[in-house]
Amino acid sequence: MHSIDPVLLPHDGPSDISLWRIDFPFDASLNDASAFASLSDEERARARRFLHHEDTIRFASVRAVLRELLARCLGMAAHTVRFVQDEKGRPHLADSSRFDFNVSHAGAHGLIAMSPVRRVGVDIEQHRDGFDWRSIAALTLEPTEVAWLERRDVTQQSAAFYDAWVAKEAFVKTTGAGISRGLRHLTVLPREGSRVTLRNLIPDDMRAIAAQWIAAPDGYSACVAWSTATFMR
Repeated sequence: MHSIDPVLLPHDGPSDISLWRIDFPFDASLNDASAFASLSDEERARARRFLHHEDTIRFASVRAVLRELLARCLGMAAHTVRFVQDEKGRPHLADSSRFDFNVSHAGAHGLIAMSPVRRVGVDIEQHRDGFDWRSIAALTLEPTEVAWLERRDVTQQSAAFYDAWVAKEAFVKTTGAGISRGLRHLTVLPREGSRVTLRNLIPDDMRAIAAQWIAAPDGYSACVAWSTATFMR
């Protein structure tokens, strides 16, 4: 029997944002009632479609914890929480506009960001040994970022690339635009401290979004972003 206990993470963003880390129990089974009892039939079917057991556990764990956290905030049973997707495929609560949330997972860890009053986005990435960041630089980096990275020591380049990647992902996940518009159109390097600064030309839909890098387990990079404007109450 397993239980999944999310870890509340500190951050310097707005106090209404809660940020949680999940450490995946890869030795668990999808049939483990204590961990995954709240999942819907559709979620269980989706989890079983993954080819690898680790991917099944990643999806099921994040969704089960998300249900528990939202249920706690909304005063309802976790299994009764219902999700729908907007026209861009971004999931949200079916019965309430009070909470926004976003999730990400990589390797052995997942992240969940939640807020009752603003949009949020989050991303975590695992550093891959031997990864050649130049192989996808044209898709993910603005030319000045590439030039800045090239001037770094080779031992610093990969970590700095992942910092840029998670920051850009968190930004676009907050807007719901997805990565189809191109991460290279955002400029976040060089990094100065934990707060993300958008440099050069800032797209209109990113002007009201802030972000910060957050502490991540060794070998990972992570970032959370949020809308500076709140929902109409």
